[in-house]
Amino acid sequence: MRIALYKGKSWISKAIRWQTRMDYSHAAFVLADGSVIEAWQPCVRHVANLSIQHTPGTVVDLFAFCRPLSGEQEAMLAAWAVKQCGINYDYRSILRFVTRKASDGDRAKWFCSEMVSFGCEDVIGRALLHTEPWRIAPGHIAWSTELFHESTTTTQ
Repeated sequence: MRIALYKGKSWISKAIRWQTRMDYSHAAFVLADGSVIEAWQPCVRHVANLSIQHTPGTVVDLFAFCRPLSGEQEAMLAAWAVKQCGINYDYRSILRFVTRKASDGDRAKWFCSEMVSFGCEDVIGRALLHTEPWRIAPGHIAWSTELFHESTTTTQ
């Protein structure tokens, strides 16, 4: 299990990066087989690889857990992430980055970094940052002391 952080190139990605003043605009789980589970419009989805529906040439940094997950933890987190598939994307969270308004904590919808943060904390007990998951922008995940930068790739 890895966490992918994207340096998006679309206008929405650029707006998120500008507002958060960070390099990253998107976060996702990367499973052992290289497939990706991400909160992406219109809903959480499971796709074959990092490149699907992302602008070609997008830089993606891959982060691994400093303390490797046990087989059981990895299976639990992967199963939880798969169960999120089909849950609506939280469009209002994009606006939250602009308005800085608090989230209503609606678990019927996910924003990308919120889903990744919640899964790590609630499912495997590894808080990426010590704050509520809805407060975490994609770029904040890179600050976590639970993770280290493993590699960089580019979407095709």
